[in-house]
Amino acid sequence: MKKVLLLLPFLAATSLYAQNINELNKADVENALKVKTIDANPDSAKHWKLGGTVGANFTMTGLKNWQGGGQDALTLTGLFTGFANYVNGANRWNNLLDMGYGITRLGGGQDGTAPKLRKSDDRLIFTSKYTRSLNKNWGFAGLVDFRTQFDKGYKYDVAGKKADGVTDTITDQFISNFLAPAFLVNSIGFEYKNGEMFYAMISPLTSKVTIVGDKGLSDAGAYGVVPGKMTRSEFGAYLNTNFKYKLMENIQYQTNLNLFMNYKTPKLIDVFWDNAILMSVNKLVQVSFNTNLIYDDDIKIVQSDGAIGPRIQFKYVLAVGLTYKLNK
Repeated sequence: MKKVLLLLPFLAATSLYAQNINELNKADVENALKVKTIDANPDSAKHWKLGGTVGANFTMTGLKNWQGGGQDALTLTGLFTGFANYVNGANRWNNLLDMGYGITRLGGGQDGTAPKLRKSDDRLIFTSKYTRSLNKNWGFAGLVDFRTQFDKGYKYDVAGKKADGVTDTITDQFISNFLAPAFLVNSIGFEYKNGEMFYAMISPLTSKVTIVGDKGLSDAGAYGVVPGKMTRSEFGAYLNTNFKYKLMENIQYQTNLNLFMNYKTPKLIDVFWDNAILMSVNKLVQVSFNTNLIYDDDIKIVQSDGAIGPRIQFKYVLAVGLTYKLNK
């Protein structure tokens, strides 16, 4: 009997130890399963934000016995803006694709004139920027910016002249095409960011490549390339800024400015400046006013008086259209 009493504490301790071992083993197995599950199903998608906007602008003008003059006109423009942004800790990668193409049909209505099709809008812009944050506002950044158009471009109704200076014919002058020109900017520098309202990228190390992929324009030395060459490379400094501000509950202003300075010609600065005022009437209807300003000393423009040289290029578009947002 005494032996049995002496063995009871030992048996109880052994049972308790075995129970603890079983519980520990069970916990280890569960943790191991959790680790395997995480490794097998990484949730990287939560770091991405995808979205975009699809739009169509439509305008029509009809004239009958209109003494003020003019032509019947029908304009249709398709627009698409898409983004794919990645954020993971101090790493940010922003991608933006902006496309637009518009056609205007002039005449051919009740005014009896022969219809003419003319391009009213044409752009293809892709921007990709990677940023490694250093603190709340500053970060190390690298950027790629590519700009071109989809279709051939013309300067319409150019007056041809004979040797005596008398106007001979009215023609459309071919001046651009897909990849003619195209501008590719590769830049490394620092970014300053203040929330979603403002950012600026400053880069002392930037290459700019002008591409003229059309042989006829290349042979003519268009857009600053050496005649017969299809590319022209420059190295310099670059500034890229973007500012957004909500003017009212349904009205937003946005401006984007790109400046490039070639170290060989520091007094000549290339300018790309875009402005937009967007007013949302409702979820589908939007009114927009956009302006685009370009100045590039390498782009020589022929004036009506025959003078050739760099000029400020300016375009504005006031449009009412349907838009649909794609967000994920």
